[in-house]
Amino acid sequence: MPTFLKSLWGVFLGFRPLNLLLIFGLHKITQWALIGKNPSIIQEKISSIQGQVLLDDLMWASILLAAAGYLINDHYDEITDSINKAKKQTNQLMQKPVLVWLFWAGLNLSAIGLGFSIDDKAIDTQYGFLFLGITGVLWAYNLSKWSKFILGPVVISALVALNLVLIQDLTLSIFSGAFQGSHSIDEISDFLHLKIVWIWRIAYLAFLANLTREIIKDIEDINGDQNAKRQTMPIVLGIERTAKLAVVLGFILVLSLGAFVAFALSSSILLSINFTLVLILAIWITFKCSKIERPSQAKSLSLALKLLLSLGLFCLCWL
Repeated sequence: MPTFLKSLWGVFLGFRPLNLLLIFGLHKITQWALIGKNPSIIQEKISSIQGQVLLDDLMWASILLAAAGYLINDHYDEITDSINKAKKQTNQLMQKPVLVWLFWAGLNLSAIGLGFSIDDKAIDTQYGFLFLGITGVLWAYNLSKWSKFILGPVVISALVALNLVLIQDLTLSIFSGAFQGSHSIDEISDFLHLKIVWIWRIAYLAFLANLTREIIKDIEDINGDQNAKRQTMPIVLGIERTAKLAVVLGFILVLSLGAFVAFALSSSILLSINFTLVLILAIWITFKCSKIERPSQAKSLSLALKLLLSLGLFCLCWL
């Protein structure tokens, strides 16, 4: 592969394309669950106020913010990643700090601009200022050696779950705008209520699963983090105690999924089956977490938790 294309490929991989694709899928499936499965007359009413455009703007803003977060994280963790991921394609962009900050600023400003554009068209939204705050949080996350101990994993996991919350929040705003002054809004609100309850439940599961994954990844990356003097949980508490914490989170995840399998039986058999598959995978992951003794054992679990998140995303299809 020519040097230029190799460098370009390294930059592309630095933006975590699979993670961004997961965000894209999350938004599209949630949009379809909340709007696409409604009667055509409702969809036409929403289209008349460009509701789908607003939801897509939110999706692209989320992707831009995530890409900027990955970029700045790679910039600060360049040396750490060279140890943790020795075989990873070198990101040539990291060799040019000025370009890193220009790309980072451009991605964030584009996302913030989309946020204010949504605020201008939707009812009772403040996405522009929210995205500005998220930009600051993702930047500050990299500044402290202690940021990755507890606060970092919690914040990152909360931002993952926030995607679902924002989609349903904007959808309700779009429905309010489309049916303002109409009695139909009460019927539509009742229709959406059950879906919104499930979206909150899935957001909770996404937070819990991603928090577990962040902890597992810290075990996987302990060698590079030690070199960079990052105070992650495995470094401060040790691998054994951190693995036990992952088991506790996994146990909570398993109990929650068990309850949701039962709840789903009254809503949709397919939803219950989907949750059952996620539950089986969660049980296996929790068992494997109890066996972690060295960093190399964490890699497969990190990938399994990403699979769990993807499989959990498909629960939205049956709402």
